[in-house]
Amino acid sequence: MHVTFIQPSVGRKPGGERYPSSWCMEPLSIAALSALTRAEHGRAFHDDRLEPIPYDAPTDLACLSVETYTARRSYQIADAYRRRGVPVVMGGFHPTLLPDEAGEHADAVVVGEAEGCWAELLADAAAGRLRPRYGGADRPGLAGLRADRAIFGRRPYGRLSLVETSRGCGFGCEFCSISAFFRRRCLVRPVAEVADEVRAAKRTVFFVDDNIGAEPARLAELCEALLPLRKWWIGQASLHVARDESLLALMRRSGCAGVLIGFESLDPATLSAMGKGVNAAARDYDEAIAAFRRHGLAIYATFVFGYDEDTPETFERVYAFALRHRFFFTAFNHLVPFPGTPLYGRLRDEGRLLSDAWWLDPRFRFGDVAFRPARMSPGELAGLCDAYRRKFYATSSVLRRALDLRANCRTPLKAALFLAQNLGQGREVAARRGLPWGVAE
Repeated sequence: MHVTFIQPSVGRKPGGERYPSSWCMEPLSIAALSALTRAEHGRAFHDDRLEPIPYDAPTDLACLSVETYTARRSYQIADAYRRRGVPVVMGGFHPTLLPDEAGEHADAVVVGEAEGCWAELLADAAAGRLRPRYGGADRPGLAGLRADRAIFGRRPYGRLSLVETSRGCGFGCEFCSISAFFRRRCLVRPVAEVADEVRAAKRTVFFVDDNIGAEPARLAELCEALLPLRKWWIGQASLHVARDESLLALMRRSGCAGVLIGFESLDPATLSAMGKGVNAAARDYDEAIAAFRRHGLAIYATFVFGYDEDTPETFERVYAFALRHRFFFTAFNHLVPFPGTPLYGRLRDEGRLLSDAWWLDPRFRFGDVAFRPARMSPGELAGLCDAYRRKFYATSSVLRRALDLRANCRTPLKAALFLAQNLGQGREVAARRGLPWGVAE
């Protein structure tokens, strides 16, 4: 049997404008599925973000990993294969949370993680007896997890190798689909296996864990294993790791160049409404940031706007905070009601969604707000997010933040990376702005 893996794009703007390069990282889920596929099966891979899909190339099964932002485009791709008589399998966050919707465009839907059911699914597909649903049972262990990066070929992905050390998050933020997908349970890989994968990486490693610092003792064990490898790495962590300066020092020695931290808000009432208790319980933001900087760790800070206490003045306060702390990157994100999250259910019950299935609505574009905020219009919220992204990545802001010689520009190489990546962010903001769901048909 021949299996074709497809990584969908969000969509395409008319006129062939380039796809945002910052969204073209290695599709790790595809590499994991390829590694699970027995050698007796032929394999092919097409990345819709980078290349046309050859729908008429011979294959026996089309497999798509689907997120909410890529759902409409995924359904277009799936329908094109099914019109040609090729059965389609879908999995990922979106089909897991909305299996009935995905099932309208697929012959089989994988609910949850694929490791426990992939071999059975392929056997059923080869025998022509695919079931509508697979998975949904106990979560699999992660020992022995592999990634077949050979499936990527020579595609020009970003300068990061994606590696998974754990999967899931124990926190329960209202807006986060990760908690719903992984049932608020975090699984971990053996540290020795992670170190072996990092050793083989040819580029800077990005640990895709939702919170690599969830268990500080395990993070310390991982850092000890990374020490002799002399590889740069970055990852996502919560603020509580700043309480342990010996851990921050170990992270730096192990090759950590920086961390992504979800600050989300500066307002305690908003943090409470989000369910972001880990931030509310953290020590003072200024002290935590200073601790990271003392150890030369750059910060990519993310903020979410659109909760009921937020006003236009909230943006200026966050911008001033981000500039004062000279963050390497800052994300000015509006609140997104992803299906399956408590936030989606609350806004739907309050009658505040502009479209129940906004991810399929052709009126919406990336950056549009799909609900009615309390103190702004949807258009005002979207416009302020865009304006402050442009303001933060303006040349004057970049140069001011480049003066941070402890973290952002600690060495000539880091300075060059900081300037190249920040000065290019304006183009990325423009490339993402207004991107439609799917492509014009």
